[in-house]
Amino acid sequence: MNRVIVAGGGVIGSGIAFALAKRNVPVTLIERGRIGGEASWASAGIISLPSRPWQRPERVELGRLSLERYPALVDELEARTGLDIGYRRPGEWAIAVDEAHAAEAREVAAWQRGLRLDIEEVAPDEARKREPAMPDSLAAAWFHPNVGSLSVHRLSQAFALAARGLGATVCEETPVGGLLREDGRVTGVRLADRDLHADVTILATGAWTRLLSDSLGVTLPTKPMKGQLIAFANAPLRPKGVISGHGGYTRPRPDGTTIVAATEEDAGFDRRVTGDGVAWLLELTRTICPVLLQGELMDSWTGLRPGSETGDPLIGPVPGYEGLWVCAGHFRTGAKEAPATAELVAEALTSGEIPPLLRVFAPAAQGIGG
Repeated sequence: MNRVIVAGGGVIGSGIAFALAKRNVPVTLIERGRIGGEASWASAGIISLPSRPWQRPERVELGRLSLERYPALVDELEARTGLDIGYRRPGEWAIAVDEAHAAEAREVAAWQRGLRLDIEEVAPDEARKREPAMPDSLAAAWFHPNVGSLSVHRLSQAFALAARGLGATVCEETPVGGLLREDGRVTGVRLADRDLHADVTILATGAWTRLLSDSLGVTLPTKPMKGQLIAFANAPLRPKGVISGHGGYTRPRPDGTTIVAATEEDAGFDRRVTGDGVAWLLELTRTICPVLLQGELMDSWTGLRPGSETGDPLIGPVPGYEGLWVCAGHFRTGAKEAPATAELVAEALTSGEIPPLLRVFAPAAQGIGG
């Protein structure tokens, strides 16, 4: 059985390691910091319906399959590890407070119904009775009952712990210094204290993937996309479930706080929480859940989402180098697409055939050559 190294311990890399370990593949998961410590730690953790009609149908299907998989997956991981991933399915309200946004949301809802997703249009007065935290200015609302939320950080940890329980090796606080090459083949990774060899190396290093690939002369065009988030506590009322609209969302957390997220900034590796960012989030709060403003602003933080210049994740063999795969660039939908992505990557590596759903995401298919 081929040995595999997965570089990157976020929700994508850890999920792949678990899926491979379940197939009895010898796998080593390497994370430069702590498992789930980057974009997965910062994520708001909303597992929602596909909501971007302009995306490739294959991308939409990754999200749909993952949404279906989540309840059983969470049960399995919690049984294997004893970790509480915090998965709840309170549902999501997709809302608009003006007619322009309502028209856009109505088109998305019609597209979602075409996918046979569970969605209910609710009159504004009835919606506010069911979710009193929504604004008086509500113009339109749709309820998605199957939407859930969880801790993506804990999910990543559970993937890694379950993989370890199945025989995988998990290395934290272990930066990858470079890739080992031999006659046009990548044979593993260089660590600070040793070289680690494998038949296949997978770069699941999120926004940092390009930094590793550039040394090979292959540009894998990932880039960090900054997101700023804030959290409120002690408001007189908090939402029961997710409220989304007007470019962002709120999500109640089990600890009693409510997240408001997120900005979308092409700002390199800048991790600062900025006045402009917080101002935008406060205005979003005033629009979709104004009662939170009567509470206490408890926290603010940033995450660096793994964006891609192609607009799609890069999943598949890296042209020009045998033994090297990439799985990065899911941007805002890493948690939403992780279960299906991990299963399909593991299927490809064990069967030798790339599933049709993944083929459009291969670097070569996206015009990235060696």
